[in-house]
Amino acid sequence: LTIPIAIMKAISQASEKKVLVKGGKYLENLSRANTIVFDKTGTLTKSEPRVAKVIALDDIEENECLRIAACLEEHFPHSIANAVVKAAKDKDLHHEEMHSKPEYIVAHGIRSYIVDKPALIGSEHFVLEDEGIEISDQTRAMIDDLKEHYSLLYLAFSGRLIAVLCIEDPIREDAKDVIKELRKLGFNEIAMLTGDAENAARSVAEKLGLDHYQSQVLPCLLYTSPSPRD
Repeated sequence: LTIPIAIMKAISQASEKKVLVKGGKYLENLSRANTIVFDKTGTLTKSEPRVAKVIALDDIEENECLRIAACLEEHFPHSIANAVVKAAKDKDLHHEEMHSKPEYIVAHGIRSYIVDKPALIGSEHFVLEDEGIEISDQTRAMIDDLKEHYSLLYLAFSGRLIAVLCIEDPIREDAKDVIKELRKLGFNEIAMLTGDAENAARSVAEKLGLDHYQSQVLPCLLYTSPSPRD
């Protein structure tokens, strides 16, 4: 009789600490686990991303690029979208509703139209690869350098890349301590999955001393990948 009572008590205590356990067998299996996989944004980082800077690449000035980006992003409640909208608000950049038919492409970005011309904002994969926006070698070199320090949001209008928004998401202060405590408990394989670009993911993994990481993961892959190494 003491075993089910102990399990029920453990599940109850876990819920008080905002940890949900599906059932007793999962709790028992956890005691034998040696691997743990974290999400990045909001788990290892603060989930309070901010726009560090906007780099204009065309004849549209930085503030106008930020205004366009905020106009597109304000319809979709995501932490990075909120950061863009806040950055525009902090600079007192107001806008009329300038676009039509905003379409959110999961884990990629937003497609819309401004004065009947396509406007895109999102990941490198979405804007440069899927949508075929071409950039010069010089711009590519600059972007590769920025990737070492920021997560990047790409803004395109009328078939050309007009700006890159540099996003910062600080690591949580207690993340390093949590990783150390998990190792003391016997977790010898600690991994991270993220939809962010390779360089941004690598930077977080190196700062926290993680064993493995996988970048540019789409939501469906979180359920199909058998191992963080795959």
